Amino acid sequence: MIELRTNIDTHLGLILTPRIDLSLKILAMNITEIEQQLKSVAESNPIVKIEDDIKVSKETYRDEKIKEIDESFKEYFNHDQESVSDIIEATTSKEDSLQESLLSQLTFEIDLDDKDLNIAKEIIYNINEKGFLDTTINEIASKTNSSLERVEFIRKQIIRLEPIGCATLNTKEFILLQAEEEGIETDKIKTVIDVMDNTGKPNLEKIKERTGFNDDEFRDILNTLKSFLLYPLENYYSPKQTDFIEPDVYVKKINGKLIATVEDKILSHITIDEEMLNEYLKNSDAKRFIEEKYKEIKELIIAISQRNKTLLKTVNVILEKQNQFFEDGTIKPLTRKEIAKILGFNVSTITRAVSNKYMLFEGKIIPLSKFFSSGVSEEISKDYVKSIIKDMINKEDKTQPLSDDQIKAKLEKMGIKLTRRTITKYRKELNIPSSRERKCQGTL
Repeated sequence: MIELRTNIDTHLGLILTPRIDLSLKILAMNITEIEQQLKSVAESNPIVKIEDDIKVSKETYRDEKIKEIDESFKEYFNHDQESVSDIIEATTSKEDSLQESLLSQLTFEIDLDDKDLNIAKEIIYNINEKGFLDTTINEIASKTNSSLERVEFIRKQIIRLEPIGCATLNTKEFILLQAEEEGIETDKIKTVIDVMDNTGKPNLEKIKERTGFNDDEFRDILNTLKSFLLYPLENYYSPKQTDFIEPDVYVKKINGKLIATVEDKILSHITIDEEMLNEYLKNSDAKRFIEEKYKEIKELIIAISQRNKTLLKTVNVILEKQNQFFEDGTIKPLTRKEIAKILGFNVSTITRAVSNKYMLFEGKIIPLSKFFSSGVSEEISKDYVKSIIKDMINKEDKTQPLSDDQIKAKLEKMGIKLTRRTITKYRKELNIPSSRERKCQGTL
């Protein structure tokens, strides 16, 4: 006998509509990449023109442009339909600009001698199209005649540059790095990933059972994992040829207050080719084609406008939290997770918003990633402490260099309490020899 049953099958999943998918891609782009995207769209969309010389007003252009396009098309189309995006993906090469960017950032962060520079180049030039290291630590050590420890030290510096995670070994390391950067406990995440690796066919119920976590714990971990990128270059776009960095954000100090503006004049350059439009409208068979092209440009304008708003909100929080940086260069502890919580966004949204973007302040170009730093306390960042340690050693008596214990004591007098092991770790990250080695160098 056939038995009829009603079963409810529940599973976790993420569905991206075309609009959301486009918005995420645009959010991760900087202003140069958006300009390239618009040019690509203009080449494939016969009714769109990108004007080069247009006087730019101070107003936002989204509403005006949407209204202009709506008025041009309102006689012909039903706008209640689901918007569909047919945006062409950027196909520009990433290799040269990515490699140069990583090397430039690395030499800015730490001092490299010729041997370290060779190691760095060997690592960076072996990063594949996803951002992972495409060779082994042993091979690099052998090729550069270096120790495994030194190669790993340089690699650890590179993976924290922008875009974060370049030169990680695999997805697992990249995910754990993202969790660490956001101040998230990694033990439970690591447990879930390990179980997934050892489970043949994905089965969430079986994975949860093997981890031993309850429903709430497991759901929270899955939600956290969904917010992470799967590989370092997932949302990285780079121009094929970049002669200079064009800032996305401009910050000025007016009457003692930091004011941020986001570059949005690009929207004023989008115009409708009325002559071409009229030619197409003479042909009734071209109606559907023109309708799709109208939706395409409208969706793109909305996505760019939303990206600008998200970026501006993010930068305003950065200015509030890192106000002291604009006075004396001090970076306070700040994570993308903290900004996401303040704005009510997902962490991945903030990651995309700041990725590969730059700020212009008093003639200086500053990567937005610079403002994120793990901290030793709520008010003191790791980078700030490392700068103090470096300054102490630069000013020390070269015949009687400071030991790590002496540095620890000096920091405590400044109200900064750290273990000697932590100070030793920071000193090594700065590529500074021990006091005994420095003393020997000073006597030569």
